[in-house]
Amino acid sequence: MKKVLIVFNHPAPYKVRLFNELSKYFDLHVIFERNSASDRSKGFYFEEKYNFTTHKIHGIKVGREGLISSGVRRHLQYNEYDLIIMNGYSHWAEMRAIDWMKKWHAPYVLYINGGTIKKESWLKKKIKHHYISRANAYFSPDEESNKYLVYYGANSKVIYNYPYSTIYEKEINYTKPDKPTLREELGIKFDKVFVSSGQLIARKNYISLIKEWEKYPENYGLFLMGDGKQRKEIENLIKTDNIKNVVLTGFLPREKMFKYFRAADCFLFPSKEDIYGHVINEAFSQGLPVISTNKVNSAVKLIKNGENGFLLESLVGEEFKKAVEQVLNSDFFNECIKTAKANTIETMTERHIEMIEEVMK
Repeated sequence: MKKVLIVFNHPAPYKVRLFNELSKYFDLHVIFERNSASDRSKGFYFEEKYNFTTHKIHGIKVGREGLISSGVRRHLQYNEYDLIIMNGYSHWAEMRAIDWMKKWHAPYVLYINGGTIKKESWLKKKIKHHYISRANAYFSPDEESNKYLVYYGANSKVIYNYPYSTIYEKEINYTKPDKPTLREELGIKFDKVFVSSGQLIARKNYISLIKEWEKYPENYGLFLMGDGKQRKEIENLIKTDNIKNVVLTGFLPREKMFKYFRAADCFLFPSKEDIYGHVINEAFSQGLPVISTNKVNSAVKLIKNGENGFLLESLVGEEFKKAVEQVLNSDFFNECIKTAKANTIETMTERHIEMIEEVMK
């Protein structure tokens, strides 16, 4: 069995799920640089069982997510692997490891969860180009992320794409939900129900969505699931403007969130920028159509206009209003399920096996 090392920043549950599946086919070893991400609640980490070997490294935490450590480099010095996969390049621990691998001609794959090109200083661009361009191959979730890699010097001929998912096929809801019963169970009184889930932060653009939603009838309910730095500001906006059709639920466990998805008419994703956005496929898995901005990589990849949702420049104005009404008067259930079925943990695992075996040749 081939021995593979993956260096990843934290044990995100969807990655743990993938690693558990890959451990059935490879002698899989994983280094998590930290136990959790600073912007994630404890409830986010629901996968606790590891079927792979983990290795701890030590270092000094810097800022929100940084780590000054030579732990990854030292581990590589004293352990041999058939393939090394680096899921990161921007922290000291990762940079030290990449520099060591290039010095000793150790081939490795750079794995990204998504990427968007931004305006930045020439120095930052140069550093990113230095560390991104040096990999022997790349694993990327979508075409938009491929452009990001190529922008920073990656060879497009060695970029491998994979379906990116957080759900097992068994979690897909293949039966059309009984929305009235679900709404009664959840205490929902609105006639039309819209949901959104994500961190309450500026990048997610919820304040803009709420201000737009003020214009909609009071029986058009919008449920925002999540928590974050902007929660107080959003609560004040709702109170000051006396907005009666927007409800903050706070962070919800996965099953409860999916129940809201099944009860709803549409999922809204107003984000200004998202390097991927798993929640879109999660909504599809419950048969829920999605209206999203085109600044979200998963939306660009997964949404088919007029079939499982709509991809818009922004979630304001007449185009958004038309999309809302069209969703309410259409049946997108089967197409949503079809999209979700093509993007599961199982399909992601199959593709990862292919990519890893191809690269190791």
